[in-house]
Amino acid sequence: MWDITKFLTVILSVVLLTFSSAEAEKKEKDCIYCKKYEKMKDWPENDRPEAFVYEEIKYPEGMFHKSKKTSKLRQGAAGKKVYHRFVKGKSELNKYQHLMIRDMAYFEALYNEMLNDPKAKVETVEGLKKGREAMRMSLQISPNAKPSEAILKFWATGKMLKIAWKKNKKKKKKKQKIDPEIAKRASIISIIKRQIAVAKVNAQRAATIEAQKNIDTSLGTRGKLLLIHNKFASAEVLD
Repeated sequence: MWDITKFLTVILSVVLLTFSSAEAEKKEKDCIYCKKYEKMKDWPENDRPEAFVYEEIKYPEGMFHKSKKTSKLRQGAAGKKVYHRFVKGKSELNKYQHLMIRDMAYFEALYNEMLNDPKAKVETVEGLKKGREAMRMSLQISPNAKPSEAILKFWATGKMLKIAWKKNKKKKKKKQKIDPEIAKRASIISIIKRQIAVAKVNAQRAATIEAQKNIDTSLGTRGKLLLIHNKFASAEVLD
């Protein structure tokens, strides 16, 4: 479907830095707006580019528990999902691609809700934006698309891939159950065929021997002598 290795490295590095503030502090700040504003509360919304403006979103049904009514709670829930999928479970990203795509919706939600958090660091938000753009590339979502649009596409695609994954899993299980039985039957049929072939050859040999005996018995001594004479006669002709 796509070359997953092209953007996974970018995603993982961004996420790891996001959840490791100590490591981020050691390095030189790789951001633009963070050099002017430390936290989101310091950055007036009117001065922000559109990509850094919070969007009130009606999230897909089932994405967040009903108890996550505030922006802060949704941010926390999304952060846990992102950490679990892209940091803790990074070794299984390629194995469970349907979950990876689905949880990209949580990455979008995390970014969006952090825009509404006065205490969120601008440096962290800018880092998340880079990861968000890398994830969007996987489904060819425009960097300028609204978070709500990207979330809906990630969520819907993840659900479709999950259905396909379940069907393939069932087929594999069914194949594993049937194949040994088919192989066993094929082996038995092959053995029977060989046995039939051998029996046929043996039967033909036995019939030939029995026929020869009958011929010899019916001819008697005179007949046998005549056969011997004919053999020598045919040999002389050949010479």
